[in-house]
Amino acid sequence: MKFTQFWPLAFLILIPVIIIMYLMKQKAKDQTVSSLYLWSEMVKNTKANTPWEKLKRDWLLILQIITTIVLIVALMSPFVMSNLAASDKACIVIDTSASMNFMYDDEMTRLDKAKEEAIAYVRTLKNGGEISLITSDRSAMLLSSKIQSKSEIIDQIKSIEPSNYAGDTTEGVKMANALATDSKDLEVMIFTDSSIEVQGINATVLDVYSERPNVGIDYVSHGTDSKGKLTILIKVTNYSDSDVTRDVSLYCDDELITFKEVEIKAGSSDVVYFENPALTSDIYSAQLSVKDACLEDNVVYDILEEENESKILLMTRANIYLEKALNLIPNVTVTKSAEIEHMEDLEKLNYDLYIFDSMLPDKLPAEGNIMIFGMPVDDIARRESVYTEGRYITGVDSKVTKYLEGLSFGVGETYTYNIEDNKNAEAFLVTSTDGGEEEVVAFMEEKNGRNYCVVGFDLHNSELPLYMEYPILMYNIVASCVESGSLSNYVYNGGDMVNISANVEGELPVVVKPDGTEVETSDFITNFSSTNQYGAYTLKQKVKDTENNYSFVVNYPAAESKITMHPTLTATENDNIVTEVKGILNLRNLIIIIAMLLLTVEWIAGLKR
Repeated sequence: MKFTQFWPLAFLILIPVIIIMYLMKQKAKDQTVSSLYLWSEMVKNTKANTPWEKLKRDWLLILQIITTIVLIVALMSPFVMSNLAASDKACIVIDTSASMNFMYDDEMTRLDKAKEEAIAYVRTLKNGGEISLITSDRSAMLLSSKIQSKSEIIDQIKSIEPSNYAGDTTEGVKMANALATDSKDLEVMIFTDSSIEVQGINATVLDVYSERPNVGIDYVSHGTDSKGKLTILIKVTNYSDSDVTRDVSLYCDDELITFKEVEIKAGSSDVVYFENPALTSDIYSAQLSVKDACLEDNVVYDILEEENESKILLMTRANIYLEKALNLIPNVTVTKSAEIEHMEDLEKLNYDLYIFDSMLPDKLPAEGNIMIFGMPVDDIARRESVYTEGRYITGVDSKVTKYLEGLSFGVGETYTYNIEDNKNAEAFLVTSTDGGEEEVVAFMEEKNGRNYCVVGFDLHNSELPLYMEYPILMYNIVASCVESGSLSNYVYNGGDMVNISANVEGELPVVVKPDGTEVETSDFITNFSSTNQYGAYTLKQKVKDTENNYSFVVNYPAAESKITMHPTLTATENDNIVTEVKGILNLRNLIIIIAMLLLTVEWIAGLKR
């Protein structure tokens, strides 16, 4: 037992005062009696010359002393420390993944429970100790390191919000393990609903998992038949122990389109179909009618966005550099062939872009965009020079070399071209002659609604594929030749990375989140990671005078709808698993009640005397 304050010990001086009061002779009173025979003791007292008398055994005195001591102890605010607070150094790891949004009971979520227990744990720690705070889901975040202020840590715990990402405390435990290497005797307290391996550190896992009935939508998909008839498929899973009946509704623009009632057996799934629903926009959602342990998995979004894929025909004998670069570009399908003599047959497949690597057909395709490597192209641009010895190539400012400053590399041999007569041609790679003049090695040109890209050297005979700028340059060239979407996918889960490949000729793209918040991306080709809100997102980019808009949706990660392995379930004899923090047991109120009882007994004893 420990005490909050010690100044009430000064009141111990009252105990001698009480004893002195009992040593003092009581004042005699006149009393008329019939005989003095039985009052011999009274006569002796009246003859005494001192004001004191011998201290006698008096239960009322003992009771008063005990009551005084009890009241003094109550003023000292005694409390019992939890057995978890054994160290001066503590690290708290709190799970903030999507499953922590589940209801723990009728009043709070699992995260609320974790925060409540974490605050109780902080209060059990010794004053002046070092406390670190980590949140964990798909990644770990160190909110505080070696803070000595309990109130500051408690305020930070109260402010923690769920991330809506899939994950657990794996990354948080790794970070705590790293802290433990620098802090000897570090005590780690982990608050989670998922099983976690803890090795090599002094750790206690507090399990906030609770079994609550839940029904969730796993996914929504759609398709069309040969006649263009739309079918929407919705998979619903009952994670509860009893059969349930739910209304599965289809919403579009926040309006109910249609619904179906479905009965789902315990622990099983069912698939609901909607045939040719009258959707009013491309973005729609499926929703469940009844609230349960998790509200987030009751709504799933989908989008009727057709991916804008471009078809590319690569005519090459073997060019691994070119093939790998093309495979990194989203929304393109690449077909490779070395049969240049069958070019007319391949042309019938209507490719968006034809790439000729060190080979050319007798006649270029009449439609589609053209890219040529290491060949003379007198029909497109006059040949300037042919260099058969090593040349130094540099990049010049153009739409395909934007943000590739300082691009330079060597080639073994190359063609150069005269593009003075090509009105819409733009050079992007040049080489310098001995006289200091620049000759065009590669250029882009738009003519008659078609895009042409000509590169005067063979990639095999150059250093370009060895440079990190190479895949970016190839992406920019292909994006300038064919029109492709800025998104590689349109449906994501919370925490997924959204690959954005925007037009380098426009402004930096902006992502509008479901709550209306706008986030400007850092580059044209980037991964957008702030997918912590469920719903529809819009990617906006202004290119010249036109604003291009693309939509994508983010849903609750279905894997978080059911935690099958929680800490208590998988615990072994050696695992330190608890379900609550004991916290501080304050004894003051209990002692005050005892003191009141003693005062009552004393009062009754005084009346009887």
